[in-house]
Amino acid sequence: MAQHVDRDANAALKARFADVYGQYERLRDGMAELQASLAELSASATDTHELIRVTVGPRGQLTSLEIEARAYRAYAPHELADEITRLVGLATADAADAVQHLLADHLPPHSAAMSFLTTGAFPRFGPASEDGPA
Repeated sequence: MAQHVDRDANAALKARFADVYGQYERLRDGMAELQASLAELSASATDTHELIRVTVGPRGQLTSLEIEARAYRAYAPHELADEITRLVGLATADAADAVQHLLADHLPPHSAAMSFLTTGAFPRFGPASEDGPA
């Protein structure tokens, strides 16, 4: 009986190792393409009047801001600032979604990294307490 249990355990471990190794190979093989795609990634947002256009990079950093001259007449200064901030937020969310989509093919779906990309927070490991993570 002990030999049968050991063979079952070994078979399960081999299957798990094969799965993890397959994930590693997929990640390794696609790394150059992934890096190029991430480096080229950008997202843009435009206001409803098409007077303001913002573009952000893969980390949400502002890479371009275009303001038509008419925007200074259409928006009060604080409204213009608020609209730019809103558009940067929209473009950043789009960029984050695009990064998540790109990485989904290369990371295990339930990994801590994917959890961070989808929720913005790393999963808690170990028992939780009122004082914070264990």
